Amino acid sequence: MDNPSFTITTYNAYAFFDAVDDGTEFDGFFHSDGYDGEAYFTRVKETAILLGKYYSDSDVIILEEIESSSVLADLLEAGLKEKGFLYYGLADDGLGILSVGFISKHEPLDARTHAVGDSRPFLELTFSIGEEVVHVFGVHFTSRLDGGENERYEEALYLKELMENTSGIAIAAGDFNTDPRLCEESIAVFPEGYGKTAMFVTGDPSETSDGIYFFPLLDPDLEMVEKGTYCYENEWFIYDGIFLSSEAWDGEGIEYDSVSFSPPRVMKDRTGKPLKYDVSLGYGYSDHFPLSVTVK
Repeated sequence: MDNPSFTITTYNAYAFFDAVDDGTEFDGFFHSDGYDGEAYFTRVKETAILLGKYYSDSDVIILEEIESSSVLADLLEAGLKEKGFLYYGLADDGLGILSVGFISKHEPLDARTHAVGDSRPFLELTFSIGEEVVHVFGVHFTSRLDGGENERYEEALYLKELMENTSGIAIAAGDFNTDPRLCEESIAVFPEGYGKTAMFVTGDPSETSDGIYFFPLLDPDLEMVEKGTYCYENEWFIYDGIFLSSEAWDGEGIEYDSVSFSPPRVMKDRTGKPLKYDVSLGYGYSDHFPLSVTVK
């Protein structure tokens, strides 16, 4: 009997504040700016339609930049329950904190959080797929706005430790705020920076090992139409990723199957860049594109 497939999607939903004006929102996202209850629920509806139409094959969707669990609950009520998404959770439900959350068709066997200092907590979700256990880590590394190199290095070190201490396949999904191709000290393409880099990724499955993870977007045989997952000042970056441990290639049980990186046209502006949500116009989605990986 074939193993059941399991698809993970990561999507930075861009400053998805809820309908409550706590006073801790970003500039431009207060009720006085037009981001009131009506604008919020319109955004929820449009996002639910987007995910339901283009990403409903996902078993779990990791969502970054979510203010509160009410956003996730509202997404489910706006139509995603009908697509099979019944479970949700948030790493940190504190006021004014944009956190990592998830919606899922499967109830996790376990859900916990991990944190490095004052950095955003990671999510760790454990799922039973067939006769195997899959660990999914939802992450959002420290922003690049104020540098953050040391913080991202520590986050990568800790994530590697967590992934290496699991049994079965470990998968990290999220916004790493690092393009591995730049070979920074937090994450680099193996073997660049060997000995000083926190964790490595590769597009060659034969190179996967402890601390070296398979990243499908680096596969030289992949015909990638998009230039990246994020665009800043007309320069494209691959900040969003899904990394898989070597167990996804060990020839036993659940294995890596495929990657999907084809954001729909509705998520793009006229130049092909991500169509970021605009409060003043009341439409748009995010400044990041989603990415999906399937194991089976």
